[in-house]
Amino acid sequence: MHAETTRLTLRDLALSDTPNIYALDSIPDNARYQTWPPRTLESADEFVQVAVSCSEESPRTFVEMAVSVATGPNSPEKAEFIGRVGAHIDSKEQTAELWFSFMPNSQGKGYATEAVGALIELLRAARKRHEVPHFNRLLIECDPRNTASRRLAERASFVMQSCTERAFECKGEWVGSMVYVRDAD
Repeated sequence: MHAETTRLTLRDLALSDTPNIYALDSIPDNARYQTWPPRTLESADEFVQVAVSCSEESPRTFVEMAVSVATGPNSPEKAEFIGRVGAHIDSKEQTAELWFSFMPNSQGKGYATEAVGALIELLRAARKRHEVPHFNRLLIECDPRNTASRRLAERASFVMQSCTERAFECKGEWVGSMVYVRDAD
């Protein structure tokens, strides 16, 4: 899978992305609202290997995309990795759950909103080509303390479906869960 927006390029993760994922997911603030601790280089490599393996499945139920931005005019070869977006498609529930994570220096510039919009279009097109299972709804689940993720969901026309305090224990503390939904079309 591949997509380009006016500012961004989205592409499937490649084995060469291990340093990028490590740089992103090893940042404590980026891992704060995740269910895993900051990634080690080894765990980043394992994650990338699984993502690459899943990209070869048919139909795909797990999509993980690297997001990059051109660093100069007309220079796609000089693209800077700024984050990742992804989805898990549940054929039984007919849902696609989306996620996103971006480098701190790229936050607040609209890149995440743009990338999530592009991911949604990619998933719709892949659904039409039967490359992913059918889904009717899109979901974004986030920690209620993660205001940036909540705002992104709202900017992308998702509506809060539920908010649960003390939804599960993670990293030694009880955390809440907010689920945002929207129709896939």
